[in-house]
Amino acid sequence: MSRHLRRSLPIVLLLLALPLEIASAQVAFGVIGGFNRARFTGSGAVDVASRTAFLMGAVGDVPITETFSIRPELYFSAKGAEVRTALGPGAGGSVKTFALSYVQLPLLAQLRPQAGGSVRPHLFAGISVGAVLGCKLGTADCGDIQEINQHGMDASVLMGGELGVRRAAFGVRYEAGIRAVDATVPGNEIYNGVLSFTLRYMP
Repeated sequence: MSRHLRRSLPIVLLLLALPLEIASAQVAFGVIGGFNRARFTGSGAVDVASRTAFLMGAVGDVPITETFSIRPELYFSAKGAEVRTALGPGAGGSVKTFALSYVQLPLLAQLRPQAGGSVRPHLFAGISVGAVLGCKLGTADCGDIQEINQHGMDASVLMGGELGVRRAAFGVRYEAGIRAVDATVPGNEIYNGVLSFTLRYMP
């Protein structure tokens, strides 16, 4: 078991337990998956480019009114960026994949118009917290690189929309990090920024 996974295990167990508290409200559950265009933002995001990754997990729906619901989600999400760096093994100044993976728990407020027809748009926004499952720079574990001071928790604001067609929905969302991925040098932090394209299915 990696150092990051051992350190984050209590947080992961807490995130897995939280949706059980909501289950008693007769949540409708489904699955969600898609791909991410992830990159770093912030003052420290120099010489970075997007990387393509993926997300996969579960989604719930707690109706409050006909047009408003609470939407908890729980999924695995791969983030990070392509970076030009001299850190880690290999030649200095090379381009490497800074690969981060999280178990992510968004809690979203969702608006949708009155039901009518087979096509229904959805708008949602909220906050998301995540626990780090893994971190690699190229082939090296981030915990083995002294210069990386990586946080074990992530926090972000999330907003997006979907177009529902019967039980499926096609969506796009953006997640903007508000907790620095790395804070080695104050004032030179980097944050996660993720544009996701998703497919959701509610049985």
